[in-house]
Amino acid sequence: MKMLLIILSFVTVVLQCSPVVAFSQAPATTRQATLQRVGDDNMALGMGLFDGIAKAFSNTDFKPQDQRVRASHILIKGDDIDLVFGKIKGLMAEINDRTQQEPHKLLPIFSELACRDSECSSAAQGGDLGMFGRGKMVKEFDAALFPEDDAAAPPAGAVLGPIVSDFGMHIVLVTQRDLNRDQVEEKLARIDPDAAR
Repeated sequence: MKMLLIILSFVTVVLQCSPVVAFSQAPATTRQATLQRVGDDNMALGMGLFDGIAKAFSNTDFKPQDQRVRASHILIKGDDIDLVFGKIKGLMAEINDRTQQEPHKLLPIFSELACRDSECSSAAQGGDLGMFGRGKMVKEFDAALFPEDDAAAPPAGAVLGPIVSDFGMHIVLVTQRDLNRDQVEEKLARIDPDAAR
């Protein structure tokens, strides 16, 4: 209780001595003259004590529309574009044919093909790239997975391709799409990788 009284007394003293409070209680003509003398560069006159506290605690990292996806991919590298494109077309046709027969097995079929044909280190995990947000992968993935119009975003189960990047050509399978989840956990995981476990 004593601590609360001390804090309230301190805030009262600060507010009484604050040039911002004194300025706001001055007559309008004095305020205008002071503003003209001080100029727009002095932000102290425009910001009160509580505005400064609110600004200090604002969370600029939180994004109200934070989209994240989990995706798998098959990467085909090569200098001969026609050969690489032909291989991608063949893989997409195989995915299409096999999922026509067993639609509920899209992920296992895709994982099998990624293990067999992908030239990325993620092939060992069936092409799984994990969960990621905008700006974490190459810009071509961002363009395909995070379009400006949220309604055009590919849903889970969508197969996209070919996507051409500096690494080669990709076929991408969206396995999960989330919105506004785990932003704090993701930040903590970047600081302490063991925190998410």
